[in-house]
Amino acid sequence: MKYIKKRVEPQELGHWKAKAKQQSVGVNYDYQNLPDPPKGIVQDSLMREQGYICCYCCQRIATDTSHIEHLNPQNPALKNESEPDLSLDYKNMLASCGSDKHWPKHCGNKKGNQAIKVSPIQPNCEVFFSYTGRGEIRPQANNTVEQVDAAQQTIEILGLNDYDLKEGRTQALEFLRSQFPQGLTTTQVSKRAEKIRNLDAQEKYQPFWPAVSHYLKKLYDV
Repeated sequence: MKYIKKRVEPQELGHWKAKAKQQSVGVNYDYQNLPDPPKGIVQDSLMREQGYICCYCCQRIATDTSHIEHLNPQNPALKNESEPDLSLDYKNMLASCGSDKHWPKHCGNKKGNQAIKVSPIQPNCEVFFSYTGRGEIRPQANNTVEQVDAAQQTIEILGLNDYDLKEGRTQALEFLRSQFPQGLTTTQVSKRAEKIRNLDAQEKYQPFWPAVSHYLKKLYDV
């Protein structure tokens, strides 16, 4: 899981919400009735702010391999002033892997309407987890009992140790090792690590970035 700094909602979403709310007086004012192109623009915006990696597992995503995920369960029925409508709140929207509601069975598709205790919009979310050489994600062992429990609950609800995800992290580790052959100077190691950490020309993070970052620190102390 990588920290996601939420940005301002796309203008097209704001315009649609204002118009829909005025015309329908609240009726049909929910995510289920959000049409294209605003919906597609929202998905593109979410992917860009996440560096084109899944909000939960951090594998590479694209338009046809992702869907709009609601961090807190959306409830279009909440219409009164004391209960905000989460289904159209851009701050509650993320881009999760999986273009189908039933496959793959991890991340947003597995989470459904469950709540998770560690969220990618928490600035410190990355410190809750560690990664093994076999691609498994685990709670960070030296954290508090509460933090360990929160991380374990989040891992289980999102299915973050799905076989394909572990394989993906293992491949990310193999790629990383290929970038650091023996004999590099300390300066060369630092420069290569900095290049990997930075966004590329298309502002895309390395797939499984948190695991890559963990391995950089553990293997190369950078």
